[in-house]
Amino acid sequence: MNPFELTRIIKEKARALGFDKVGVAGAGPLPKADFLKEWLSRGHHGQMTWMENYVEKRMDVRKLYPQARSVVAVAMNYYTPFEHNPAPDSAKISRYAWGRDYHRIMKKKLKHLLREIRELDPELDGRLFVDTAPIQDKLWAEQAGIGWQGKNTNIISREYGSWLFLGELVLNRELVYDRPIRDFCGSCTACIDACPTDALTPYRLAAEKCLSYITIEMWDRPIPASIQSRMEGWVFGCDICQDVCPWNRFQKPSEEPAYYPENANHHTTVKELEALTEETYKTRFKKSPVYRAGYKNFMRNVRALKKEGALSPEHDRDRK
Repeated sequence: MNPFELTRIIKEKARALGFDKVGVAGAGPLPKADFLKEWLSRGHHGQMTWMENYVEKRMDVRKLYPQARSVVAVAMNYYTPFEHNPAPDSAKISRYAWGRDYHRIMKKKLKHLLREIRELDPELDGRLFVDTAPIQDKLWAEQAGIGWQGKNTNIISREYGSWLFLGELVLNRELVYDRPIRDFCGSCTACIDACPTDALTPYRLAAEKCLSYITIEMWDRPIPASIQSRMEGWVFGCDICQDVCPWNRFQKPSEEPAYYPENANHHTTVKELEALTEETYKTRFKKSPVYRAGYKNFMRNVRALKKEGALSPEHDRDRK
């Protein structure tokens, strides 16, 4: 099968499986890959020391999978038309974690896609990734024309804004490649101005200051007092830099039922969450990305919200 026809079929099948965007890039060194080394050298990865491993593989997918010829980048819209609890003691969970864990959902779809295209060409082979290996999801999405990496460091699509889950199917076949699209952030600095912990500068995130990092990835350490007073009710993750992005005015409801809120995870309060036992925590969040934080760290976050200033309602911004 020629590359044009194979590319067309792959994209058609990917969309039929529920991927909202699909693009293709040639496997090779990433043009912005050296940025990772500089970012790591500045310590902006905080406690995520695992990011220091396999740096060369992160910079060139062929060192991760030597047979790689093409990278099929996919994205799923996870926006759902619900809002957080407006109560003063609201404990906000990031929108991406309201429903089921996207890793499982997207992996299942990518496995299905790989199986279907293998039926067309038995010699075709590949590997699939959903934030589970040393591969730079955002840069591949950018290279494949899914969107551009905005000043908040998220991939932004003109059709869906930044509410996107990303994944890749790396194949041993040459395909027809898409072009990266240009940056449409312009002079806007809404995300930078809105960040309560000053974690953002243009196109750069200091993860060690980011509420998402602190509430999800920073394990077994207390939340600094200087951060507690700026948490603005966020107990797991933070969506502020996405909520204020003008491109998210074009958000569309997801067509994937699994991403819709379960257990009223979009409407939680501190009082409700502080009553969780380890058993009820595991039961409630077993299928949610929240499970990743672990009971001990999640309850640390809940306690931090009770500190003075962490729940101040005056921080409720106009984010549209």
